[in-house]
Amino acid sequence: MKKQLNLMTLKTLAIVALSAVAISCSNNDQEVLEDDMNAIQDESSAPESNNLTSACSFGNMKYTYSGGFDVNKNVNTEIDDRSCPYNYVQTTNGTPYTWGVYRLRAGTSTDGLQPRIERASRVVTKVRSGNYVSVNGVVRIKKAGDGASTSTNGNLGNSNGTYFIQAKGTHNGGGGSPDPAICLFVAKPITVNGVQYYDIYREQITVRGGSGAGGRTLYGPITRVRQNRDFAVNVTTGFHQNPGQSMSHYVNATINGVTANFQVPRPDLAKQAKLRMGAYRCKGGEAEILWRSVTSGFRNN
Repeated sequence: MKKQLNLMTLKTLAIVALSAVAISCSNNDQEVLEDDMNAIQDESSAPESNNLTSACSFGNMKYTYSGGFDVNKNVNTEIDDRSCPYNYVQTTNGTPYTWGVYRLRAGTSTDGLQPRIERASRVVTKVRSGNYVSVNGVVRIKKAGDGASTSTNGNLGNSNGTYFIQAKGTHNGGGGSPDPAICLFVAKPITVNGVQYYDIYREQITVRGGSGAGGRTLYGPITRVRQNRDFAVNVTTGFHQNPGQSMSHYVNATINGVTANFQVPRPDLAKQAKLRMGAYRCKGGEAEILWRSVTSGFRNN
C-alpha cells in the first residue's frame, strides 16, 4: 500500500512538473511573440503599399506624436497634417537611428491643395540684424512622387517632386498668399543607369508673394542624392545688416555639403522669417521623406 502511495505521489509530482514546464514555455513563447510583434511594429510603422485608392483616415489636422519620444520635436511638437491616409510615424528604417517619417499620397488632400505633413519652426518677428531661425538634420528620400527631373536652372519647368524644407515669411505691401513661401527646396526623381536618385533644386521667388512661372524661378540642381541614403540639410533664414548698408533678408542653406545661399528680394518689405520641414507636394504616386538628428536654432531679440 505504501509503495502504491509513493508511486502515485511520484506520478503526481511528475505531472505537476511537466505542467509547470509547459506553462513556463508558453509564457516564454508569449514574451518572445510580444517582443517580435514590437519589432515588427517598429519596422512596419510606414508600411509599403501599392494601393493608391484606399480611403483617407483624416486630413487637415494638427496633433502631437503619441508613440513615445518624438525625434523631430526640436522644431515643433505640433505636426501639421493636411494629408491622408498616412500619419506621422517613426521607424529605424533598418539603421541604428530613429527617423521621423513624412509620407504623402498624391490627390488625397481634403482641401483640394497639395498634401503635406510638416512642422513649423518658431517665427522671427523682429526684423533686426542677427535675428534668425535654423533647422538642421539628416534626411533620406525614399520616394518623391512620379515624374522625371526635367527642370533646368532658371526654368520653373514641371511641378514634379516633393519639397522637404521651405522658408516662409509675411511681408508688407500685399500680393500673393497670406502665408507666402520665399524659397523651397525640392527633390525631383531622376534615374541614372537603373539607379534612383533625386536632384535637389531651390525654388525661389523673384518678387514678394511670387508664385508660379511668373513669380518664381528654379535654381540648380544644387546636388544629387541617392535614394534612401543620408544627406545633411542645414537651412537658416533671418536678417543681417552690415555697417552703412541696408538690411538683408537671407536664406542660407547647405545641402549634402553644397552651399546655396539666397538673398530675398525687397528685404525692406519683410515682416518675419520662418521655416517648415517635413514633406510637401506629391504629383502622382507617393512621397516619403525621413528626418533624424533634428536641431533648431532661434534668435528674436
